[in-house]
Amino acid sequence: MKTILFKTIIIAFFVGTAVSCSDEDENRFRPGSTHEKPNPTEPEGGLDYSKLTADNHPRLLMNAEAFTALKAKVDANSSANLTLLHNTIMSVCNSKGMNATALTYKLDASNKRILDVSRDALLRIFTCAYAYRMTGDAKYLTKAETDMNAVCNFPDWNSKRHFLDVGEMATAVAFGYDWLYNELSAATRTKAANALLKFAFQQAQDKNWNLNFYEATNNWNQVCNGGLVCAALASYENNPSEAKDMIEKALESNKPALEVMYSPDGNYPEGSGYWCYGTLYQVLMLAALNSTLGTDNGLSDTPGFSKTAEYMLYMTGLNSKFFNYSDCAPSSTAALASWWFADKYSNPSLLYNELKMLKNGEYASCAENRLLPMIMAFANNLNLDAISAPSNKLWSGKGETPVVMVHTDWTYTDTDKYLGIKGGKAGSSHGHMDAGSFVYDAYGVRWSMDFGLQSYTTLESVLAGLGGNLWDMGQSSMRWDVFRLNNLNHSTISINDARHQVNGAATLTTTINTATELGATFDLTEVVSDQAASATRTVKIVNDKDLVVMDEIKARTDKSAKVRWCMVTPAVPTVESNRIVLTNGSKVMYLTASGSVKPTYKQWSTTSENFYDQANPGTYMVGFEATVTANQTATFTTTLSPK
Repeated sequence: MKTILFKTIIIAFFVGTAVSCSDEDENRFRPGSTHEKPNPTEPEGGLDYSKLTADNHPRLLMNAEAFTALKAKVDANSSANLTLLHNTIMSVCNSKGMNATALTYKLDASNKRILDVSRDALLRIFTCAYAYRMTGDAKYLTKAETDMNAVCNFPDWNSKRHFLDVGEMATAVAFGYDWLYNELSAATRTKAANALLKFAFQQAQDKNWNLNFYEATNNWNQVCNGGLVCAALASYENNPSEAKDMIEKALESNKPALEVMYSPDGNYPEGSGYWCYGTLYQVLMLAALNSTLGTDNGLSDTPGFSKTAEYMLYMTGLNSKFFNYSDCAPSSTAALASWWFADKYSNPSLLYNELKMLKNGEYASCAENRLLPMIMAFANNLNLDAISAPSNKLWSGKGETPVVMVHTDWTYTDTDKYLGIKGGKAGSSHGHMDAGSFVYDAYGVRWSMDFGLQSYTTLESVLAGLGGNLWDMGQSSMRWDVFRLNNLNHSTISINDARHQVNGAATLTTTINTATELGATFDLTEVVSDQAASATRTVKIVNDKDLVVMDEIKARTDKSAKVRWCMVTPAVPTVESNRIVLTNGSKVMYLTASGSVKPTYKQWSTTSENFYDQANPGTYMVGFEATVTANQTATFTTTLSPK
């Protein structure tokens, strides 16, 4: 976005006394090239800030009239699902938001984050603010105001160590300030406005951060910008120059990040868990901009962004399990951002999984439950009693991390089969050496799985003590020594037991979508280029019965290629001479392999020799090995079948 410059006079007005920094501090960013302060109410063009005044609260997501309409609809129980959503938020508020324990400044085990404190504050303040606006019960107001004062009395919000903490804390204070503005004491409003200025805006301007979230093309850009924008829109009348900086810098820096993360098809490079986090803050920012300024300045028009909720819809397989590539846990969680997309594009079917989880009680404990109140702004516009299943069986997306997902019937029963296949590269944000890996659900069982992530806090400190860095994506980084991150321990191929090439990308070449076959082909050549001349992998469901994996490996002229074909599984294996029998309860599957080079069936341990690796009980690794001689090509066909 081109920066908008204003030739205006300086007008600054405050609620109370605000803390300020010198405009001559050259470490501060300014959109464009001027340090001139704008007139917040009379812009010459671009965004119109004139409605961001002290007498216009609440304004983030919902105004007073919207709250009144929502309350009337909930009180009338006109929609059972809307009422259930409201009751879920109230339950979270009463059980967690009303926590009487004082919020205190405390770093986590890595001495790096106060993120858990920020998230706790957001859950408390946001849910209590919602509860007060919907019930009028003063206890919620009192609790929110107490917690707002507590965090605003902190020495800082940890900007220098971990700016995500600021993003979430600023969101908490912003919604407390805006939604409760007229009921808060003048002292609390002043303290909140000053804290947002001192701990958030000025820290962003003065570059007091450990990582440059403005340049990031990952969830950091979304969360930090989202929190700052909400705070700027909520408290604009107090510090208009700084608030305008936050908004316009966010618009300027977020656009290129969106293009990287969502173009061309909407699949998210960091996977489902971070989609639930980053995209939620993304739509929070877009909704806040639209509700206050009447526009998101074209951000939502970024290619691929309108498709991303459908991508997320296909990321959940059977038994509430994600296709959990990259740093993602296996268990699915609510994709709260889907409510914004359903409202924005008038497509309630995007909520097919969400209503299922809501009705199952999963929303109360979902990973992002601290932001539950925001979705009421979108749910209020939807017919929640007319949600149909998706019509397509296959979804595919290219981009930085190409993926293909298949649901054969969307019933989530034993007749439904689910397949997820991925490409991409390990060097992507939160990436693993998992190119070519797949998950497969059939007959009510996940047969091919991904271990998922290991807690960062334990790994960061341990690897640092060993001279490593968990977030070093270099080829020789100790990151790739971590058991769960290495290609040898994913459902993919490895050549000569070597690491995948960190910057080698596996590309989606063909999507298979016929009456009898559903899947895709990926080119893995770059990923194994130091060990093999070429490699391709096709994974598909055939005749709604068998999973078939076809690999073609061409060895280099200068060395042979020992192929390790691995599948991670929770099923108990029995390795026989001509097959591997996999048993999960009463369900049995048979893995067989054939090829131009004879494969040898194998089982590998899931117990790591590294003391710092998380244990993997109840898991197994099975597959085969075969050696392709130099300058030769071999093909392998592996079938997973109930017969």
